[in-house]
Amino acid sequence: MIVLVLPNPIEDDSLLSRAKNGDKVAIGDIYRLYVDSIYQFCRLRLGDAQSAEDITSQVFTTFIQSLAKSKGPKHHLRGWLFKVARNAIYDTYGKQQTLPIETIEQWAHIDSIDPENAAFQAIDADMLRERITMLSPDQQDILLLRFDQQLSLQETADILGKKVNTVKALQFRAVNRLRELLQRAGMAGS
Repeated sequence: MIVLVLPNPIEDDSLLSRAKNGDKVAIGDIYRLYVDSIYQFCRLRLGDAQSAEDITSQVFTTFIQSLAKSKGPKHHLRGWLFKVARNAIYDTYGKQQTLPIETIEQWAHIDSIDPENAAFQAIDADMLRERITMLSPDQQDILLLRFDQQLSLQETADILGKKVNTVKALQFRAVNRLRELLQRAGMAGS
């Protein structure tokens, strides 16, 4: 099941402020609000439920430890959590790991009125899985963060440690490369 968590910046700022002041209820609320989407991101990126659970646990442990040391996110709570997840994945499994084929089908069946997601739904899932694995890890991350998790350009840039214009360019190239790969495979209307 695909979970989309669209942020409410005012609620996020309030929760983060309360959590920084040691409010355990706020920390619990942050966990409940983001655990499913962080897990989903890890699951799609790793293809293994147990590894995804481990990384998700590590993300929230890091969050709590950062709060205890008066560190952690100053703002953009959701982006900070995804960045910790992405870094933990790369630290544990390496950056060059490609998106697992078996998880792409979950990603390709997002219920959305977004035209790009609708286009993904119309494409044969096997062909899509095969073609997405041909993209670079950064391009795969861009597509997951922007279209699966619906993160903003700024949040995605923060997670990837890149500038917004760089994310725009990477996204443009990823979508065009995927389109090109699908067209070569005979999906002329891709």
